[in-house]
Amino acid sequence: MWKQWINALLGLAVIAVPFLGLTGSAFTWTFVVMGVLIAGLSIWTMSEVPREAYERLTHERHSHA
Repeated sequence: MWKQWINALLGLAVIAVPFLGLTGSAFTWTFVVMGVLIAGLSIWTMSEVPREAYERLTHERHSHA
């Protein structure tokens, strides 16, 4: 759940960046770093097994053993 909140905060930061008065290189690198963070967290979130599915799988394994 915390990763979704970080994604939301980074999204708001992307909205705010143009109003910070950054120019040229600083502006570009700010967006590059934020884009990498957002993409990385999104991919990490998508790659995780949902908690319910994990608990169901582990329960099935223990009951068959």
